[in-house]
Amino acid sequence: MVRILISLFLAFTVGISFGQSKLGNWQAYINNTRIGESQWHFQGDVQHRTHDLVADIDQIIIRPGIQYMHPESKSSYLLGYAFFIFQDEGKPNNTVTEHRIFQDIDLRQGIGRVAVRHRYRIEERFVNSNPFALRFRYSLFLNIPINKPKIEAKTLYVPIWNEVFINAKGAPFDRDWLFGGLGYQLTEDFALQFGAMNQFRTSGPKAQLILSMHHNIK
Repeated sequence: MVRILISLFLAFTVGISFGQSKLGNWQAYINNTRIGESQWHFQGDVQHRTHDLVADIDQIIIRPGIQYMHPESKSSYLLGYAFFIFQDEGKPNNTVTEHRIFQDIDLRQGIGRVAVRHRYRIEERFVNSNPFALRFRYSLFLNIPINKPKIEAKTLYVPIWNEVFINAKGAPFDRDWLFGGLGYQLTEDFALQFGAMNQFRTSGPKAQLILSMHHNIK
């Protein structure tokens, strides 16, 4: 039953993605490095997004942060900084930069064989000369193992996530992201994910193919 539901969800997500008039590309490297034997971690990601499938740059993101893990409550707390470069689609590029400070609270749980993570994020945004803006984000991540009872080395799994963005001022709804794909946990500390995401935005929908690398260093 679980596999049938997964198959239907992936078919729905990918079908909508390829049904969009334009399809973008997105690559991400996500790293989490434990600092010594403490519960403090360095977390960072580097991302590259394009308006099309090849070379029309949409965004470049560099986002480091410091995270504290609390194993007893299965939670973590993160303070970070992000630098963004945005470019308009086509020509001219009209490059815009943005600086962000952000704070995360992550809560983790297991429901049967499904790994569940809730992420609550607050962003303080500084876009070029525009005034300060505040935004809230909530993400729900589900990782469902296929060939093993839990996700460990050599596990094929299905990642599904949804993230909603809420503005503190102006129109509350900013956007919503819905992703479905396939993941493979190569080792205990390295995984690859590939799938399709739909962005539901006030300016119109946008579909993207996403390849992400997830790397833990102990």
